[in-house]
Amino acid sequence: MHNAFWPEHVGRHLTLPATSLHDNLAVSARRYPEKAALIFYGTEVSYARLHDEVERVAGWLTRQGVAPRDRVLLYLQNSPQFVVGYYAILRAGAVVVPVNPMSLRSELAHYARDSDARIAIAGQELREEVLPLLYNLLEHVLIAAYCDYLGEAEYA
Repeated sequence: MHNAFWPEHVGRHLTLPATSLHDNLAVSARRYPEKAALIFYGTEVSYARLHDEVERVAGWLTRQGVAPRDRVLLYLQNSPQFVVGYYAILRAGAVVVPVNPMSLRSELAHYARDSDARIAIAGQELREEVLPLLYNLLEHVLIAAYCDYLGEAEYA
């Protein structure tokens, strides 16, 4: 049905690049290091900074034993930390398991069990829900503070 309205001069198929999301971020960081990748309550996060922080968190995940295809819970509000965590999990070769930040401890425990996740990245306001699962279902939890991106000076 939609083909009747498709412009004749536009192809009907996409050629997808053979690159990963992380590869695309790395290219953007090289090409546009000072350009804003994210803006969070007026604070600009450059591509260079975003890439650097993704690499650091991915390194932390790897040091905690995250291997390709492992699952990592991402239990955060919409924030720069969500973006960093998402890309870092992919960079480590793992699978992102996004969890609604309105989920309670029992729901979070279900997601951890169901996905076999051993690690979580969570917002500081969610620590009461996630920390009781530490050393029980989860081996490691990285807690993020949203204020880290509010009104700070230029990242060096």
